[in-house]
Amino acid sequence: MTSLVFSLLLAAIPVDPLLPGSPALLRGHTDAVISVAFSPDGKSLASGSRDKTVRVWDLESGAVTLTVPDAKQQPIALAFSADGKRLAIGDSSLEVRVVELPGGKLLQTWLHPDAIAQVAFDFTGERVAVTGFNGNGALHSVKDGKRLFDLRANSVVMMPDGKEALVSSADHHLKSIDLKTGKQKKDLATDNLLGSLLLSKDASVLLSWSQKNPDVLGFDAKTGKRTITLAGPKIDNTMPEKRISAEVMSAGLTPDGAFLVTSSADKAIRVWDVAKATVVKTFTTQQQAAVAISPDGTWVAATDMGLVKLFKK
Repeated sequence: MTSLVFSLLLAAIPVDPLLPGSPALLRGHTDAVISVAFSPDGKSLASGSRDKTVRVWDLESGAVTLTVPDAKQQPIALAFSADGKRLAIGDSSLEVRVVELPGGKLLQTWLHPDAIAQVAFDFTGERVAVTGFNGNGALHSVKDGKRLFDLRANSVVMMPDGKEALVSSADHHLKSIDLKTGKQKKDLATDNLLGSLLLSKDASVLLSWSQKNPDVLGFDAKTGKRTITLAGPKIDNTMPEKRISAEVMSAGLTPDGAFLVTSSADKAIRVWDVAKATVVKTFTTQQQAAVAISPDGTWVAATDMGLVKLFKK
């Protein structure tokens, strides 16, 4: 990552030399940026904006390598395939598109019957899971767009064997799903604080966060047993505005499960050492941010107004 650090400091990405530790800035969107995702190799970043475009940035030069135009509404969910050759885009018009990288060829498009919360590829890159805020999910084929089966899920993560997925449902259940049939294999746990899921590449770390909770919870991916709590700011329940300000709004996990990044309604971005359940770095933004962390844990990307900010951990 040394070359990336050197390039970010010297390339045409504005960095304020008067402020030690100030972030590198990716400029180009013409409206607020609302979603970000790192490529699996950490060399590129995708960002979605209310200007109805998705931009893919080369992080060594700061240049835009691809602009995906013509979203019907703002692109709120982004995901790269495991090989980095495809990008799934879900927007607030309920449309999902899959484009080929680096050229941007449109491979598939379909509509989802729920406000889109998440898009996620399986490990082959041939199927995309889409989940909705009202618990309506589905798995689609990239080849023909066919809806393979429905999922009752608010969030989904793919297990390393490529045969199974874990989902959290609207009724706060953690379940394992057979990716071939869509049938439930196990009901692992019920937890009222269960929310969006994050899973390390080897499934050793399973985390769940919710916009109703300042804490991030860890679970055993095989048993569903709660294992760890990454405790957010303490809440004074007599002051509702403080509860709201502490709620987690966005989160990302490194593939090895070592570091977590969260953003809260208080405009604070926190980087966590997961094993120690401690905050190792804190950044701030002007607005509530969507966040992502690079695969090696070196960089944190955060949306802020019309910018993408890159903070060095």
